[in-house]
Amino acid sequence: MVMYDVFRCISICTKTFKKTRLRAMALFFMLKNCYNNERKAYNFMKQQKYNFKDLTLAYFQKKSKLYRAGGYKYATPLKRILRDYQNHFFAFLMDVNICLLPVYIWVLEFLLIMCGLIPPHFFDLLFYLMFAMLFVSSVLLLAFFTARTNGQSFGYAIMDLKLVRRNKKEAMPIHLILRQALGFGLPLMILGFFFQVPGVILWWVINGIVVLITPNQQTLFDLIFGLVPVNEPEQEIRFETKVEPALVKEELVVTPIDLHIRSNYSDDGYYDVEELFKQAKENHLEVISITDHNCARANAAAVRFSSLYNIQYIPGVEVDAQYKRMRVRILGYYIDWTNEVFEVLEQNSLKREKDLSMERVEKFENYSGIRIDVDSLISNSRFQTITPTEITKMVFHNERTRLLPFVKKYIDSCESESVAMSRFETDVFGKNGPCYVKANYPDAKAVIDAIHSAGGIAILSSWHLDYISDDVLGEIVDLGMDGVECFSNDIHEQTVAAALKIVQKRKLFVSCGSNYHGPTKPKYHMGVSNCPEKALPLVKILTKAAK
Repeated sequence: MVMYDVFRCISICTKTFKKTRLRAMALFFMLKNCYNNERKAYNFMKQQKYNFKDLTLAYFQKKSKLYRAGGYKYATPLKRILRDYQNHFFAFLMDVNICLLPVYIWVLEFLLIMCGLIPPHFFDLLFYLMFAMLFVSSVLLLAFFTARTNGQSFGYAIMDLKLVRRNKKEAMPIHLILRQALGFGLPLMILGFFFQVPGVILWWVINGIVVLITPNQQTLFDLIFGLVPVNEPEQEIRFETKVEPALVKEELVVTPIDLHIRSNYSDDGYYDVEELFKQAKENHLEVISITDHNCARANAAAVRFSSLYNIQYIPGVEVDAQYKRMRVRILGYYIDWTNEVFEVLEQNSLKREKDLSMERVEKFENYSGIRIDVDSLISNSRFQTITPTEITKMVFHNERTRLLPFVKKYIDSCESESVAMSRFETDVFGKNGPCYVKANYPDAKAVIDAIHSAGGIAILSSWHLDYISDDVLGEIVDLGMDGVECFSNDIHEQTVAAALKIVQKRKLFVSCGSNYHGPTKPKYHMGVSNCPEKALPLVKILTKAAK
């Protein structure tokens, strides 16, 4: 009876494979790619004298650290689309086959018994040994592997999926263990023992129906433990040899002062406040300021971490403003972040961005004929807004819209998809694009006065200074600015010279900043602001200018 069930299961799998041979070919090429990556990893390990276990553990720990540090914001729950169903199904098949390895080995042993190569009296022993190994692989190994990798089973790891809580934060290990043991391993063993293959298949069918019904492809025990499968965000995991500090300094000159850093309180910031202080400590920074975009909330935590990490902290913010219909950004330092003016500023900014989002969506739908899933995009946005980047990703990640002529021309003409997406976003949503939306920002003078009313110092940000003439720059400064961010990665030397000339003439403060965002904008590095060493004394005046 058992052999009949085994061969019937093999027959079913064979028929399924024939029907899905194209997917099997895709899986083959994916595994081939994994093999090539594994060879590279092996060569690296051989050079560095690491073993496979150490590297694997380090890999998952690094992924988990990046995810906790802010990657969870970019994780997307599985949806009712073909690609997500395929990934989820293949992950399930991989987990099943790995857990059933003891059964496959037992079938091979049974065939050897039938051929007379193994004495028949070993049958019972091998059967119970197989059952014990099945318990280890399906109940213990799968559950503890998932917990150790913080939400990734064997199949999930290969398909870049992850089990997390409903808020996309990492799940508790005990929930992951119970989910895998009670929802996968134990039903496989118990139902398989008492009801053979039909019982196991019935359990999988029930879970499959639940997966199809739920909006995020959750299984029965996912619902019980509050877990959600998500697509992992793209994260580059590097294993590199240590580089001597002297070599790093030749490429990137890190100054001890960085007064322009973004945290995850900004829509494009990546790291949380404590992680920024950790990195500042590692880079030997002495003074920093977190200047989030139209938001001063990070300052409360930053002040506490300042004493903990022994780094001087200047409370800051960066505010959008306009002067003569020209958009500028104004940095506020030494602000009283508890002042209600910043709460009003943040609320007005969020309302403005939401209104712009709806206008942007309407224009794009009229232009392209593509219906935007507004609810889905907003639900995945921390700030309940829809940016051009998010619309672009939605268009390029959808198999149907990718084939539209006005999208396909970018894919065919660009060297990579990332370049195609960037050009598409610029052409469609840029200033001269068909879906450009004009935003109205607070008057620059009003923003300066608001910063002053909160006890702060107003500094003109280096953002887009290259596009402002010297005369207009002087006019903006004369509105009541206390200084200019003269050193950053965003302005040319001629602009720096012009800004320094204006600052010195009016005896204003000089600031420097890296505009560090984290992985969302990898060209910026913490502490790297193009500020020469001879100019540091000018910047240090600002760091001692507390009102």
